[in-house]
Amino acid sequence: MEEPGLGENPLLRLPRPIVESLFRYASEEAERAKRRILRLIEARRRLSESDEFRESLARIGGRIEGNVVVADGSMSTAPSVRLGSSFGIYTAGYMVFEGKSLVDEKYYAASLSWTEPLKAFNFLLKLAMAFAERKAALEAYHRHRNVDFVILDGPYFYFANICRYIRGVEFDRPIEGFYSGSVIRTGRDLVKEISRMTLELMETGRAVCVIRRSGGRAIDGWLLYNLGWEGCLGDRDKHILTMLMPPMTIWSYRKFLGGESPFVYTRMYRLYLRKKYRGEKVDRQMLKKLKERARKAWEKILEKDLLIEDSSKVPELERYYVRYSRAAPPFEVEVVEGTDVERFARLFVDFYNPATGLPFPLDLIDQAVSLPRGSTTAFTQEVEAHLIHDRDIEDKSAISDYFTYLNPQKEEYV
Repeated sequence: MEEPGLGENPLLRLPRPIVESLFRYASEEAERAKRRILRLIEARRRLSESDEFRESLARIGGRIEGNVVVADGSMSTAPSVRLGSSFGIYTAGYMVFEGKSLVDEKYYAASLSWTEPLKAFNFLLKLAMAFAERKAALEAYHRHRNVDFVILDGPYFYFANICRYIRGVEFDRPIEGFYSGSVIRTGRDLVKEISRMTLELMETGRAVCVIRRSGGRAIDGWLLYNLGWEGCLGDRDKHILTMLMPPMTIWSYRKFLGGESPFVYTRMYRLYLRKKYRGEKVDRQMLKKLKERARKAWEKILEKDLLIEDSSKVPELERYYVRYSRAAPPFEVEVVEGTDVERFARLFVDFYNPATGLPFPLDLIDQAVSLPRGSTTAFTQEVEAHLIHDRDIEDKSAISDYFTYLNPQKEEYV
């Protein structure tokens, strides 16, 4: 189907009975959202008046000058799937800022192709991007040792939950690792290399992870543990804090949760929901067991998924929310314990994007490395064009068959 023009409502292109039904449901959904918003407003008031919340907030001081590295990556939103193979591409890069001036930048790009199930391919592509991101960040840090902070996109170990699925993958050609003498031959090697690189960044004490797509539910986990199910807001932390945080403030999870990790309360909350939806009753004693189970889960992730042999060597982590403007939501940051987050926040008091609320350097590197829609399809067409001109393949119909769309009914554009 042809894409609608700018400003055109795509729903209006559907058959009239479908349009009328969806508009009717939109009215019903609006009524549900209204009730939920009104309930959240009242719950927000009670939470904002609590001692725990007020003590977790701090004002951001005036702007200070500093130097930062910012690194980011991007990958195909979906692979280009052909009969013979699937193709994906990824990018990474870094920028170095002295105050507001860009003084250095570097970019990387590569591709992957795969003939096996797509799930494993997507996981491999994400890990390849993570490797390129970490390489960019470390190369920039080693080249510019005077930087105050190294800004990363996403949590330190945002790739942890996919590592277990590709450890047995064997690459047809060895990949040169980041460290001297290291060679990556399997998925297991790749996971260990990325984990090692991430730990090095953590050990600098300067790496600040900015988490833009935060889905944590630690506030509801804390409310569940202390007030029971009736006291929960049923909402993401980011939405709750968007409603509560004033501009130019920092909010600390550690202070609000009494020193506990937000990972523990989020995990406990989700374990509770799993049991609740199964119809199982969860009493106070069971809730304590779920909390302890959540604590142990992090150690298992470090050892079994990230292949870090001694999890005690991983620094303690802290999370905060930072907000500059009322017009944009706060953003979450993850740092090694002891990092001066207030100093980090002060660097961007007048150097943030008012549209996103994020430090400008992060938006700039994101814009530089992000793949435009259609990039993967265009790359795959370029691969096909190279082969069409290759004299070693006399039967050109074999190339056409290889690059035929898996679903010929819809033209691909990814």
